[in-house]
Amino acid sequence: MKICASCDTENDDTRVFCLNCRERLSAPVPGMAPGFRAPESPRLATRVSTPVSGKKAIPRRTPNARRNIFSLLLNLVFWAILAGLIFAIFLVFQTPVAIQAPVERDSSAAQSLGAFFKKASTSPGGVWMGSADSINGFLLETVQLVPVSSSIGLHTEFQRCFVALHEGRLDFVMQQSLQGHPLYFTLVLEPYSKNGGLNVRVAGASLGQLPIPGFLAPYLLGLWKPCFDSLDVIVEKLESASSASVTPTSLVIRWPGKSES
Repeated sequence: MKICASCDTENDDTRVFCLNCRERLSAPVPGMAPGFRAPESPRLATRVSTPVSGKKAIPRRTPNARRNIFSLLLNLVFWAILAGLIFAIFLVFQTPVAIQAPVERDSSAAQSLGAFFKKASTSPGGVWMGSADSINGFLLETVQLVPVSSSIGLHTEFQRCFVALHEGRLDFVMQQSLQGHPLYFTLVLEPYSKNGGLNVRVAGASLGQLPIPGFLAPYLLGLWKPCFDSLDVIVEKLESASSASVTPTSLVIRWPGKSES
């Protein structure tokens, strides 16, 4: 009697394939007692234990593993955004490196400066020139805004507008106080001439020490609107100017005409 090495089924000695699993049966070993299983041949053992493809099975990632990796990435992105937001708020409440010192309020000087500016803008070829101190004295006297309180209890108080002159540009700064803490909103302006008229380019901005790219700065112009609204008369005179030049010591504005004096 032959015993199948795969399923232990007893088969007649005359059978070549197992009656149960159809595996090939080993020939009986001479002298072996009936009913004993013939030893497995190395070939059969190798064929049974080795995968059909002959390649090592590669473990696949389960859906849970992929979900865990995706969740980890989301957490990293969230914490990175939160850290960036906290750092940006920290920079907003920092005082800029260079702040123009406050000037004395002088109503007579402001009136004289305003009258000279008006005369220059209406004269043929007129020229107006002012220093940072004279401009800031005029702004201190002219721009006066009332405090504002929000519905959530935040109290914002306007303190001053002032300019800082640089080579080819000027910083127009609005200083406010939020709950007693000073905030500085800086608008970088570059004057240039186009088609015989004076134009002004918004080159950048900053909130505290947080820089704002130039292409985003125009969207923040509403922050400076209270100051601009107080300077309607001055802005109107600037619209008729032909050119302006800025140096660290002065701002020079010219109007078109036959001669400049």
